[in-house]
Amino acid sequence: MQSKARMPSVVARAVAVLLVAAIAPSASAQSTDAWPTRSLRIVVPFAPGGTTDLIARMVAEGLSQSLGQTVIVENKAGAGGNLGAAEVARAAPDGYTLLMGTPGPLAINRFVYANTPFQADKDFAAVSYVANVPNVVLANPGTGFANMEDMLAAARARPGQLNWGSPGVGSTGHIALEMLKQQAKVDIAHVPYKGASQATADLLGGQIQLSGDNVPTALPYVRAGKLVALGVMGDGALPALPGVAPVSAAVPGFSLDSWFVIVAPAATPKAIVDRISAAIDAYIKQPAVAARLRDLGAIPIGGPPARLASHLATEQKRFADVIARTGIKPE
Repeated sequence: MQSKARMPSVVARAVAVLLVAAIAPSASAQSTDAWPTRSLRIVVPFAPGGTTDLIARMVAEGLSQSLGQTVIVENKAGAGGNLGAAEVARAAPDGYTLLMGTPGPLAINRFVYANTPFQADKDFAAVSYVANVPNVVLANPGTGFANMEDMLAAARARPGQLNWGSPGVGSTGHIALEMLKQQAKVDIAHVPYKGASQATADLLGGQIQLSGDNVPTALPYVRAGKLVALGVMGDGALPALPGVAPVSAAVPGFSLDSWFVIVAPAATPKAIVDRISAAIDAYIKQPAVAARLRDLGAIPIGGPPARLASHLATEQKRFADVIARTGIKPE
Protein backbone atom coordinates (compact mmCIF):
# COMPACT_ATOMS: atom_id res chain seq x y z
CA MET A 1 0.00 0.00 0.00
CA GLN A 2 2.85 2.37 0.82
CA SER A 3 4.49 1.87 -2.58
CA LYS A 4 1.17 2.62 -4.28
CA ALA A 5 0.78 5.77 -2.18
CA ARG A 6 4.17 7.03 -3.35
CA MET A 7 3.42 6.51 -7.03
CA PRO A 8 1.77 9.90 -7.64
CA SER A 9 4.74 11.81 -6.17
CA VAL A 10 7.21 9.75 -8.20
CA VAL A 11 5.25 10.39 -11.38
CA ALA A 12 4.97 14.08 -10.51
CA ARG A 13 8.71 14.37 -10.04
CA ALA A 14 9.36 12.62 -13.36
CA VAL A 15 6.96 14.94 -15.15
CA ALA A 16 8.63 17.95 -13.52
CA VAL A 17 12.07 16.82 -14.70
CA LEU A 18 10.77 16.38 -18.25
CA LEU A 19 9.18 19.81 -18.19
CA VAL A 20 12.41 21.44 -17.00
CA ALA A 21 14.37 19.67 -19.73
CA ALA A 22 11.83 20.75 -22.31
CA ILE A 23 11.88 24.42 -21.35
CA ALA A 24 15.64 24.71 -20.62
CA PRO A 25 16.69 25.40 -24.24
CA SER A 26 13.99 28.02 -24.53
CA ALA A 27 15.12 29.74 -21.33
CA SER A 28 18.72 29.65 -22.51
CA ALA A 29 17.75 31.11 -25.88
CA GLN A 30 15.77 33.84 -24.16
CA SER A 31 18.73 34.78 -21.92
CA THR A 32 21.03 34.92 -24.95
CA ASP A 33 18.53 36.99 -26.90
CA ALA A 34 18.26 39.43 -23.99
CA TRP A 35 22.02 39.79 -23.64
CA PRO A 36 23.51 42.16 -22.60
CA THR A 37 21.55 43.38 -19.61
CA ARG A 38 24.44 45.03 -17.76
CA SER A 39 27.87 46.52 -18.33
CA LEU A 40 30.75 44.58 -19.89
CA ARG A 41 34.44 44.76 -19.10
CA ILE A 42 37.53 44.35 -21.24
CA VAL A 43 40.57 43.25 -19.26
CA VAL A 44 43.86 44.68 -20.52
CA PRO A 45 46.68 42.52 -19.10
CA PHE A 46 49.15 45.41 -19.12
CA ALA A 47 49.53 48.84 -17.55
CA PRO A 48 47.57 51.84 -18.90
CA GLY A 49 48.92 53.93 -21.74
CA GLY A 50 50.38 51.28 -24.04
CA THR A 51 49.14 50.11 -27.41
CA THR A 52 47.01 47.35 -25.89
CA ASP A 53 45.27 49.89 -23.68
CA LEU A 54 44.76 52.38 -26.53
CA ILE A 55 43.14 49.83 -28.84
CA ALA A 56 41.05 48.30 -26.02
CA ARG A 57 39.53 51.70 -25.31
CA MET A 58 38.62 52.11 -28.96
CA VAL A 59 36.97 48.66 -28.95
CA ALA A 60 35.12 49.54 -25.73
CA GLU A 61 33.79 52.70 -27.37
CA GLY A 62 32.49 50.76 -30.36
CA LEU A 63 30.93 47.96 -28.31
CA SER A 64 29.21 50.45 -26.03
CA GLN A 65 27.64 52.17 -29.02
CA SER A 66 26.53 48.89 -30.60
CA LEU A 67 25.32 47.03 -27.51
CA GLY A 68 23.82 49.95 -25.61
CA GLN A 69 25.75 49.10 -22.43
CA THR A 70 28.73 50.62 -20.67
CA VAL A 71 31.99 48.81 -21.51
CA ILE A 72 34.68 49.25 -18.85
CA VAL A 73 38.39 48.78 -19.52
CA GLU A 74 40.29 47.29 -16.57
CA ASN A 75 44.08 47.12 -16.47
CA LYS A 76 45.37 43.97 -14.72
CA ALA A 77 49.13 44.00 -15.31
CA GLY A 78 51.64 41.40 -14.20
CA ALA A 79 53.67 38.34 -15.23
CA GLY A 80 53.89 39.35 -18.87
CA GLY A 81 50.12 39.51 -19.24
CA ASN A 82 49.45 36.21 -17.47
CA LEU A 83 47.59 37.70 -14.49
CA GLY A 84 44.96 39.50 -16.52
CA ALA A 85 44.59 36.62 -18.97
CA ALA A 86 44.13 34.13 -16.13
CA GLU A 87 41.38 36.28 -14.65
CA VAL A 88 39.45 36.19 -17.92
CA ALA A 89 40.06 32.44 -18.38
CA ARG A 90 38.44 31.86 -14.96
CA ALA A 91 35.56 34.29 -15.50
CA ALA A 92 31.97 33.21 -16.09
CA PRO A 93 31.49 32.40 -19.81
CA ASP A 94 28.60 34.82 -20.22
CA GLY A 95 30.06 37.45 -22.54
CA TYR A 96 30.45 40.08 -19.85
CA THR A 97 34.21 39.61 -19.41
CA LEU A 98 36.58 39.86 -22.38
CA LEU A 99 40.35 39.94 -22.83
CA MET A 100 42.30 42.32 -25.05
CA GLY A 101 44.82 39.70 -26.11
CA THR A 102 48.31 40.06 -27.56
CA PRO A 103 51.06 37.65 -28.61
CA GLY A 104 52.45 37.51 -25.05
CA PRO A 105 49.66 35.78 -23.13
CA LEU A 106 48.06 34.09 -26.14
CA ALA A 107 51.07 32.74 -28.07
CA ILE A 108 54.39 33.32 -26.30
CA ASN A 109 54.18 32.92 -22.53
CA ARG A 110 53.39 29.21 -22.49
CA PHE A 111 56.80 28.62 -24.08
CA VAL A 112 58.69 31.06 -21.83
CA TYR A 113 57.17 30.70 -18.35
CA ALA A 114 57.63 27.45 -16.44
CA ASN A 115 53.93 27.45 -15.48
CA THR A 116 51.10 29.56 -16.82
CA PRO A 117 47.79 29.64 -14.90
CA PHE A 118 45.77 28.94 -18.08
CA GLN A 119 46.07 27.13 -21.40
CA ALA A 120 46.02 29.70 -24.17
CA ASP A 121 44.90 27.20 -26.80
CA LYS A 122 42.02 25.79 -24.72
CA ASP A 123 40.76 28.35 -22.21
CA PHE A 124 39.61 31.08 -24.60
CA ALA A 125 37.04 31.48 -27.36
CA ALA A 126 38.22 33.49 -30.35
CA VAL A 127 36.03 36.58 -30.85
CA SER A 128 37.64 39.27 -33.02
CA TYR A 129 40.96 39.93 -34.77
CA VAL A 130 40.93 43.67 -34.16
CA ALA A 131 44.21 44.94 -35.59
CA ASN A 132 47.70 44.09 -36.72
CA VAL A 133 50.41 46.42 -35.46
CA PRO A 134 53.97 46.50 -36.82
CA ASN A 135 56.80 46.91 -34.34
CA VAL A 136 59.62 49.38 -34.85
CA VAL A 137 63.32 49.46 -33.93
CA LEU A 138 64.01 52.61 -31.93
CA ALA A 139 67.19 54.48 -31.03
CA ASN A 140 68.04 57.38 -28.76
CA PRO A 141 68.98 60.37 -30.97
CA GLY A 142 72.30 60.60 -29.17
CA THR A 143 73.49 57.46 -30.93
CA GLY A 144 73.61 59.27 -34.25
CA PHE A 145 71.94 56.30 -35.96
CA ALA A 146 69.62 57.22 -38.82
CA ASN A 147 68.68 53.76 -40.04
CA MET A 148 69.25 50.02 -39.54
CA GLU A 149 72.46 50.03 -41.54
CA ASP A 150 74.01 52.58 -39.16
CA MET A 151 73.00 50.57 -36.11
CA LEU A 152 74.15 47.21 -37.46
CA ALA A 153 77.51 48.66 -38.47
CA ALA A 154 78.03 49.98 -34.94
CA ALA A 155 76.95 46.67 -33.42
CA ARG A 156 79.46 44.79 -35.53
CA ALA A 157 82.22 47.27 -34.74
CA ARG A 158 81.51 47.19 -30.99
CA PRO A 159 80.20 43.70 -30.11
CA GLY A 160 78.15 43.63 -26.89
CA GLN A 161 78.48 47.36 -26.24
CA LEU A 162 75.06 48.47 -27.47
CA ASN A 163 72.16 47.93 -25.06
CA TRP A 164 68.59 47.02 -26.10
CA GLY A 165 65.83 47.44 -23.54
CA SER A 166 62.65 45.35 -23.55
CA PRO A 167 59.53 45.13 -21.37
CA GLY A 168 60.81 41.80 -20.04
CA VAL A 169 62.08 38.34 -20.89
CA GLY A 170 59.89 36.72 -23.55
CA SER A 171 58.22 39.98 -24.59
CA THR A 172 57.93 40.75 -28.28
CA GLY A 173 60.66 43.36 -27.77
CA HIS A 174 62.97 40.67 -26.41
CA ILE A 175 62.06 38.20 -29.14
CA ALA A 176 62.71 40.89 -31.77
CA LEU A 177 66.22 41.41 -30.38
CA GLU A 178 67.03 37.69 -30.33
CA MET A 179 65.78 37.28 -33.90
CA LEU A 180 67.82 40.29 -34.99
CA LYS A 181 70.97 39.00 -33.28
CA GLN A 182 70.54 35.61 -34.92
CA GLN A 183 69.60 36.76 -38.41
CA ALA A 184 71.98 39.75 -38.62
CA LYS A 185 74.77 37.97 -36.71
CA VAL A 186 75.34 40.81 -34.23
CA ASP A 187 75.97 40.94 -30.48
CA ILE A 188 73.70 43.42 -28.66
CA ALA A 189 73.16 43.27 -24.89
CA HIS A 190 69.62 42.67 -23.61
CA VAL A 191 68.35 44.80 -20.72
CA PRO A 192 64.98 43.46 -19.46
CA TYR A 193 62.65 45.85 -17.62
CA LYS A 194 59.44 45.32 -15.71
CA GLY A 195 57.21 46.88 -18.33
CA ALA A 196 57.44 48.95 -21.48
CA SER A 197 57.16 52.32 -19.72
CA GLN A 198 60.42 51.76 -17.80
CA ALA A 199 62.27 50.70 -20.94
CA THR A 200 60.96 53.74 -22.82
CA ALA A 201 61.96 56.10 -19.99
CA ASP A 202 65.54 54.82 -20.03
CA LEU A 203 65.68 54.94 -23.82
CA LEU A 204 64.55 58.57 -23.75
CA GLY A 205 67.09 59.31 -21.02
CA GLY A 206 69.97 57.67 -22.88
CA GLN A 207 70.60 54.93 -20.30
CA ILE A 208 70.06 52.43 -23.13
CA GLN A 209 70.60 53.03 -26.83
CA LEU A 210 68.01 50.76 -28.50
CA SER A 211 64.60 49.21 -28.08
CA GLY A 212 61.74 47.68 -30.02
CA ASP A 213 58.16 48.73 -29.49
CA ASN A 214 54.73 48.85 -31.10
CA VAL A 215 54.33 51.69 -33.58
CA PRO A 216 51.33 53.33 -31.79
CA THR A 217 53.30 53.64 -28.54
CA ALA A 218 56.48 54.85 -30.24
CA LEU A 219 54.90 57.22 -32.75
CA PRO A 220 54.47 60.31 -30.50
CA TYR A 221 58.14 60.17 -29.47
CA VAL A 222 59.30 59.72 -33.05
CA ARG A 223 57.14 62.57 -34.34
CA ALA A 224 58.45 64.80 -31.55
CA GLY A 225 62.06 63.98 -32.44
CA LYS A 226 62.72 62.37 -29.04
CA LEU A 227 63.39 58.93 -30.56
CA VAL A 228 64.57 57.77 -33.98
CA ALA A 229 62.73 55.03 -35.87
CA LEU A 230 65.41 52.90 -37.52
CA GLY A 231 63.23 50.28 -39.18
CA VAL A 232 59.71 48.88 -39.29
CA MET A 233 59.62 45.20 -38.33
CA GLY A 234 56.71 44.40 -40.64
CA ASP A 235 56.78 43.27 -44.25
CA GLY A 236 56.78 46.73 -45.79
CA ALA A 237 56.93 50.48 -45.23
CA LEU A 238 54.26 52.09 -43.07
CA PRO A 239 52.35 55.29 -43.96
CA ALA A 240 52.50 56.41 -40.31
CA LEU A 241 56.32 56.38 -40.52
CA PRO A 242 57.15 57.86 -43.95
CA GLY A 243 60.72 57.35 -45.03
CA VAL A 244 61.39 54.54 -42.54
CA ALA A 245 62.40 51.38 -44.39
CA PRO A 246 61.45 47.88 -43.22
CA VAL A 247 64.08 46.03 -41.19
CA SER A 248 64.01 43.36 -43.90
CA ALA A 249 65.77 45.78 -46.26
CA ALA A 250 68.87 45.43 -44.08
CA VAL A 251 68.15 41.96 -42.64
CA PRO A 252 66.44 39.86 -45.35
CA GLY A 253 63.50 37.80 -44.12
CA PHE A 254 63.10 39.65 -40.82
CA SER A 255 59.47 40.22 -39.80
CA LEU A 256 57.75 40.53 -36.41
CA ASP A 257 54.36 42.17 -36.17
CA SER A 258 52.20 42.38 -33.06
CA TRP A 259 48.46 41.79 -33.06
CA PHE A 260 45.58 42.80 -30.84
CA VAL A 261 42.54 40.58 -30.48
CA ILE A 262 39.47 40.03 -28.35
CA VAL A 263 38.88 36.65 -26.74
CA ALA A 264 36.34 35.41 -24.19
CA PRO A 265 36.22 32.51 -21.71
CA ALA A 266 36.10 29.22 -23.62
CA ALA A 267 32.47 28.21 -23.01
CA THR A 268 30.92 31.56 -23.96
CA PRO A 269 27.79 30.88 -26.07
CA LYS A 270 28.41 31.11 -29.80
CA ALA A 271 25.50 33.50 -30.28
CA ILE A 272 27.11 35.99 -27.89
CA VAL A 273 30.57 35.54 -29.41
CA ASP A 274 29.14 36.15 -32.88
CA ARG A 275 27.31 39.26 -31.74
CA ILE A 276 30.40 40.80 -30.14
CA SER A 277 32.49 39.89 -33.19
CA ALA A 278 30.01 41.46 -35.61
CA ALA A 279 29.82 44.64 -33.51
CA ILE A 280 33.61 45.05 -33.44
CA ASP A 281 33.93 44.21 -37.13
CA ALA A 282 31.37 46.85 -38.11
CA TYR A 283 32.98 49.45 -35.85
CA ILE A 284 36.61 49.09 -36.99
CA LYS A 285 35.51 49.17 -40.63
CA GLN A 286 33.86 52.55 -40.25
CA PRO A 287 36.05 54.92 -42.33
CA ALA A 288 36.69 57.33 -39.46
CA VAL A 289 37.62 54.54 -37.03
CA ALA A 290 39.83 52.77 -39.57
CA ALA A 291 41.58 56.09 -40.21
CA ARG A 292 42.18 56.55 -36.45
CA LEU A 293 43.75 53.10 -36.26
CA ARG A 294 45.95 53.70 -39.29
CA ASP A 295 47.08 57.04 -37.91
CA LEU A 296 48.27 55.14 -34.83
CA GLY A 297 50.19 52.77 -37.08
CA ALA A 298 47.67 49.95 -36.66
CA ILE A 299 46.04 48.02 -39.49
CA PRO A 300 42.36 47.10 -38.89
CA ILE A 301 41.64 43.44 -39.68
CA GLY A 302 38.23 42.22 -38.45
CA GLY A 303 36.47 39.17 -39.81
CA PRO A 304 34.56 36.32 -38.10
CA PRO A 305 35.78 34.40 -35.02
CA ALA A 306 37.02 31.55 -37.22
CA ARG A 307 39.55 33.88 -38.81
CA LEU A 308 41.01 34.72 -35.41
CA ALA A 309 41.00 31.07 -34.29
CA SER A 310 43.06 30.13 -37.34
CA HIS A 311 45.44 33.05 -36.77
CA LEU A 312 46.02 32.12 -33.11
CA ALA A 313 46.81 28.51 -34.00
CA THR A 314 49.34 29.66 -36.61
CA GLU A 315 50.97 32.20 -34.30
CA GLN A 316 51.26 29.75 -31.39
CA LYS A 317 53.19 27.40 -33.65
CA ARG A 318 55.33 30.22 -35.08
CA PHE A 319 56.37 31.55 -31.68
CA ALA A 320 57.07 28.04 -30.39
CA ASP A 321 59.52 27.66 -33.28
CA VAL A 322 61.09 31.12 -32.77
CA ILE A 323 61.58 30.63 -29.02
CA ALA A 324 63.07 27.17 -29.49
CA ARG A 325 65.41 28.51 -32.19
CA THR A 326 66.59 31.55 -30.22
CA GLY A 327 66.87 29.69 -26.91
CA ILE A 328 64.95 32.26 -24.84
CA LYS A 329 64.68 31.15 -21.20
CA PRO A 330 63.01 32.76 -18.15
CA GLU A 331 65.37 34.84 -16.05
